[in-house]
Amino acid sequence: MKVIKWAVLLIPIMLVSWYAIDFIRFSDYDEKKRIAEMDGNTLMLAVIQVEPDASYKLSEVKISDDTRITGMGFQSLFVNHIDDLKLGQKVRVWYKPNEDNEHIAEKVVVYSF
Repeated sequence: MKVIKWAVLLIPIMLVSWYAIDFIRFSDYDEKKRIAEMDGNTLMLAVIQVEPDASYKLSEVKISDDTRITGMGFQSLFVNHIDDLKLGQKVRVWYKPNEDNEHIAEKVVVYSF
């Protein structure tokens, strides 16, 4: 009985801690958008909240072999490759500095908040 009581207390604490650590770890991003199109190693990102009268340009982001792709919280168990990304997912993107002014992703994190 004591084991069940401790499990009921510890599991929610561990889950909240996991999400809190991921939230802090992945909070310093360059861009927060959703995936609008995917073409090979290129993602086209759109804004998350769209106003009806406004028009928005899609951001092109290139994925290299060095790009780290992961998820936040439980999604980190299922997202670790570009093939795991889906249209409409919300992502946080960090860019690598480069000479050509291209947007090459250093890290892409999928989140669901």
